[in-house]
Amino acid sequence: MMAPLLGLLGCVSGPTPIPNAESPAAKLFVEKCGTCHAVPHPKRNSAEEWQHLIPLMEQRINERGMDALTNKQRETIQAYLQTHAR
Repeated sequence: MMAPLLGLLGCVSGPTPIPNAESPAAKLFVEKCGTCHAVPHPKRNSAEEWQHLIPLMEQRINERGMDALTNKQRETIQAYLQTHAR
């Protein structure tokens, strides 16, 4: 009886934590990219896909009238995602 319950509890533990979650780059990623939606795990996309997605997300930021990423912020987020991509 206990085994099915333990299996069920494993399913509610939440999403897989992002790599190096306490690093400045990961914190910036969460801060900037988690404002509008759940933060995707970096392995969700390849490095090439992230290169394509970042400008799309910047367009959404602009459409919503939010503060644009600085060049340094963009470079930091892109490097973080490239490092941890699938």
